[in-house]
Amino acid sequence: MLKGFVDELKRRNVHRAGVAYIVTAWLIIQVVETLFPIYGLSDATIRWSTTLLAAGFLPTIVLSWIFKLTPEGILRDTGELTSAPVGTRGLDRIIMVTLAIAVGYFTVDKFVLAEGREARMLEQARSEGRAEALVTSFGDNSIAVLPFVDLSPAGDHEFMSDGIAEELLTLLSRIPELRVTSRSSSFFYKGKDVRLADIARELSVENVLEGSVRSAGNQIRVGVQLVEPSSGT
Repeated sequence: MLKGFVDELKRRNVHRAGVAYIVTAWLIIQVVETLFPIYGLSDATIRWSTTLLAAGFLPTIVLSWIFKLTPEGILRDTGELTSAPVGTRGLDRIIMVTLAIAVGYFTVDKFVLAEGREARMLEQARSEGRAEALVTSFGDNSIAVLPFVDLSPAGDHEFMSDGIAEELLTLLSRIPELRVTSRSSSFFYKGKDVRLADIARELSVENVLEGSVRSAGNQIRVGVQLVEPSSGT
């Protein structure tokens, strides 16, 4: 009985379909692991892709048992005995082509892409190291000046609120003992509803300066707060 089942697996080319799927999925995973980081996709995306490919193995085996590959296309296998396994040449070609692509890909990856990828990884590690050393050297003496909010009734004091924040940022950056984040980093959060604690963590600062500008008759009121996000004070 077992021998008959094995013979039927061979006749239906289930083993060839399984090998073809494994080889193709393996090649796709290698390409994904190489290309996804280049386009900024996270490791979670790579893991999900690998999981989906692994989950597709069993349906592939089931479909290869039910259907067969013929010159007329994909047809349902009725279970009739044939003199030769159906779809053998087609599946063998798929396996051979996939293996050829895999060999070509790894040749290019090893002798062409590897050097540039390693250089980028090394530069990224150096940049992260420099940034970490910079943050550590200043300790708690770090601050981000957020764009001030325009609270004037007409909402036409934005140029002034931005100008005051930029001026404060410039003055603070002249203090040698104080690390001040750049304008582009701080003003990235303009108009965004983000918690100060999250901003401080993303910018690696211990203090945040925020404020508002509003008109009151012939006067301009400027409100400023120096906040310690870690404690909320």
